[in-house]
Amino acid sequence: MNVALCVLLFAAAYGQQDADSVSTADSSRSATVATAVIIETNVEGARVFWDGDSVGVTPLTINVEPGRHFVRIIPPDVQNWLSDIVEDSIEVEPQTHRSLTYNLNPKVLLLSTPSGAQVLAGDSVIGVTPLVVSTSRPSVRLKLQGFEEDSLEIANTDQRIISTHLKKTWNEDAEDISLNASDERRSPLRIYMAGAATLIAGSAAAYFKVKADNTYSDYQQTGDPGMLSKTDRLDAAAGIALAATQLSLGLFTYFILTE
Repeated sequence: MNVALCVLLFAAAYGQQDADSVSTADSSRSATVATAVIIETNVEGARVFWDGDSVGVTPLTINVEPGRHFVRIIPPDVQNWLSDIVEDSIEVEPQTHRSLTYNLNPKVLLLSTPSGAQVLAGDSVIGVTPLVVSTSRPSVRLKLQGFEEDSLEIANTDQRIISTHLKKTWNEDAEDISLNASDERRSPLRIYMAGAATLIAGSAAAYFKVKADNTYSDYQQTGDPGMLSKTDRLDAAAGIALAATQLSLGLFTYFILTE
């Protein structure tokens, strides 16, 4: 009788221990139940890395353990240097569902000829060309003084480099200013040229005159008719050089007085 009672008590205690073990195991399993996370991007096919491991491409649903995790989204056109990689840190609660949506807005490089044009989004200046901008903006405008304004559509474009040639505007006042500036730049040059011509022509006149005098002296000593003919040619050259000197000197004086 005593033996039977001991067996019954042992069986009851063992059964209770097993029940407690099962309860503890169930509780532990419920605490570590994976959470479903849905990851989407506005551009399908983006590669998803979860805690450093590649888990697939968007749109994607994965089951993860609760806690803090790190997600990295790489655009499909990762070879394009204008693509941005998205990184995020999220906290996952147990027995919940998370939905994550990321915008991968491609970028384009804006070029203009000439460069340095202001780039406007609405009424705000966002930079000057060359400029990298996000295609989240539907369009931008390019403005540069002296050139017509240009509008560029950049939303949903497949191009990564958009280049435009700005058209020059004709301005009568600006044209007059340009001509006056050109005249002012030429004024010092004509003075220098007239002065140089005066010096060169004067030196030539003196040279030919000295040569003519020396040749005439030789003619007087030798009576050679050839020397007389050479003297006449040198005198003629000296006269021409002297006339050029006077003309250049007159122009030089005129330019100085009218400057």
